[in-house]
Amino acid sequence: MRKERLRLSEAAAFCGGIVKGPEIPFPGNVWPDSRDVRPGDGFVALPGEHTDGHRFVGAALDNGAGLVIGRAEGIAPWEPRILEAGASCLVVEDAENALLRIAEEYLQEVSPKVKIAVTGSVGKTTTRELIRSALEPVFRVHSAKRSHNTRIGCALTVLAMPPCTEVLVLEMGTNHPGEIRSIVEHFPPKIAVITAIAPVHLEGLGDLEGVLSAKLEIIPQEGLDLLIYNADDSKLSQAIEGTQRPFRIAGVGYRKGSALLLTGANTVFKGGNLQVGLSYGGQSWVCKSQLKGTHNATNIGFAVMAGLALGVPMETLLKAISGMAPLRGRGKWIRDGRVHLLIDESYNANPSSVAAAMEVLRSLAVPGRRLAVLGGMRELGEKSGKLHSEIMGMIDFLDGVVLVGEEWENITEPSAEAKVQQWRVKDAKEAADLLEGLVRKEDTVLVKGSRSYGLEQVVERLSCP
Repeated sequence: MRKERLRLSEAAAFCGGIVKGPEIPFPGNVWPDSRDVRPGDGFVALPGEHTDGHRFVGAALDNGAGLVIGRAEGIAPWEPRILEAGASCLVVEDAENALLRIAEEYLQEVSPKVKIAVTGSVGKTTTRELIRSALEPVFRVHSAKRSHNTRIGCALTVLAMPPCTEVLVLEMGTNHPGEIRSIVEHFPPKIAVITAIAPVHLEGLGDLEGVLSAKLEIIPQEGLDLLIYNADDSKLSQAIEGTQRPFRIAGVGYRKGSALLLTGANTVFKGGNLQVGLSYGGQSWVCKSQLKGTHNATNIGFAVMAGLALGVPMETLLKAISGMAPLRGRGKWIRDGRVHLLIDESYNANPSSVAAAMEVLRSLAVPGRRLAVLGGMRELGEKSGKLHSEIMGMIDFLDGVVLVGEEWENITEPSAEAKVQQWRVKDAKEAADLLEGLVRKEDTVLVKGSRSYGLEQVVERLSCP
């Protein structure tokens, strides 16, 4: 087990890179986006679909980057400025592969007792943070600071890990076959969690069978001790329970026979907080949380099951989970802005998560109008029209809906008698401008849409009194 942070010279040795500039500890924060860089952070110049990260070395230095990682030809024009700024650079043949090599070696040297990986079509980040919260009273836990769920994202999470880490929690996402398998080859988990199988990223995964296959890639070739899964997801549970395996399984859900049984979920309406009934080993408990919406009951169950598997007492788990507040963009409630209640679900959207968010809005007793701002759902392939039409079939309880993006262009309400007022706009700015003159103080507003629409702009505007 290491006792100190990785040094830059060690990182260079791990990946066959060349250091230029002063010897420094390898930064805990390394970013592929220069806008995220803060003084002392690292910046990695990755090749992109539309642009080359080396173009943004100057912007990273302006933000105080202490380390720049990139290819020789991309770094060369910036080298004088890097050294002039007192920063260092690590010159490598391939930046992503170099970071993966460094992360693998560093992970092996830190050697946390347990590596946990979370995947699934919905609830990955919330589940990851619930697991972190549940385990922190007992273990030194490290997890991603944001949705770093790609191969490079997991490498950056590992590189940010303190040397004293006992439990590492990674989040793994995918939009094409083989992506999770590739992550797992570098960072195989001891405990894996699959939250659900839903119609997400169908452009790359084809159909639900493709989604299922992609999520099952989280099972490594060897070393997995426990697979925690959604027992109420019939497609997922059938695939897991119907096979021979060298690891243990633990289903979480309302279905009889689940290892951790959910006995009920209800909302305390004054604050909207979720309470979940749990049964395990012949005993029953109630978990009181700050999360909103009954769809989070299963996510809480995953965290409890992970904690129990690691020997954490149930009382410790319940107390820790009760302290976790909703995450920004994932169900956070904002009450001190332009409206009575703003439900911030702006981070991302797919058919399952939109349906869950709409059900939360439907269930609330509100003083004024119920409004929703719905961004288009991306990467749904040829089923996009059908899935957007299904969402339109859920809006009958609303007083108004703002539809953002091209995905809604040819989508209409299924009933000719439907009278929900609609506004159609092209982007987040147009939506925010429209809502400035539309909302009233007594309104309750849900904001939900795919990440690429940037609907946090709407949330920021409505959050201001």
